[in-house]
Amino acid sequence: MESMDRLESVDIITPPTSPVSNTEVKVSNEVSNEIETNMSICLKQLSGCIASIKNKLGDQDFQQRSGVTVTVLLELYRVLIASFLILFVPQSCGDHVCTISENAQTGSDPLYNAGFSFNCITLAAFVTMYFAEVKREGKLIAYLDVNPKCMTDNDSVGLVLERLPIERKNTILFYDKFYQKSGYFALVCFIVNTILSGFVVNKYYLDDKTTSTFITSVLFMITKMGDVYSTVSTDRNIFYSAYLKGKIQYNDLDANKDLGKTEV
Repeated sequence: MESMDRLESVDIITPPTSPVSNTEVKVSNEVSNEIETNMSICLKQLSGCIASIKNKLGDQDFQQRSGVTVTVLLELYRVLIASFLILFVPQSCGDHVCTISENAQTGSDPLYNAGFSFNCITLAAFVTMYFAEVKREGKLIAYLDVNPKCMTDNDSVGLVLERLPIERKNTILFYDKFYQKSGYFALVCFIVNTILSGFVVNKYYLDDKTTSTFITSVLFMITKMGDVYSTVSTDRNIFYSAYLKGKIQYNDLDANKDLGKTEV
């Protein structure tokens, strides 16, 4: 019993810890320094990217090009609707409403054939006008700026153009004239197409939907064609933007362009 009650003392031997060598300390410091260096480089690159994005978003050329792209994409729909009035306006095909495929079929009716053919011509005129419009706007954005501090009359802007290389000046004037001619042609086609299509849909009148859809489709392009007319009916050196609101006028040289470079 005495042996069971007696507590035996056990010595716990702790293994000796090995001392950290100088080599291990040196490697650890190098790894730590490398991590700090990499983090510093990443932070500088991130700061540079953020600054670059801010500068890009604040750049006048970038803002203008973005606005043009979005506007053109949105206008593709109303161009189709306003061109193919016969195709998308509800009409009567005897005992049922004509489908789009039925509206697209020409037959023995010369009025209907003429109307549908002019729908196609009008679409081609609009596509040509938008091509000229986008090219003109691109050249104006690239070579000129909107400067409220500069004069905006024809003679003053003409003096600004004289400071451009001759290739760039001629490019601006070429696309401005091209846009003017295509704009007038598209306006004439739009008017003729509206009148001719009106006779067609009236002949195949269905109900009130015919009238409301026809008027809505025409109104899609009335405001656009009004803007086109006010843009192209100007003096030679008056370059109103076709997309920026408030009829912004390009009237100064682009600060981002090197005047010594020729156009690519």
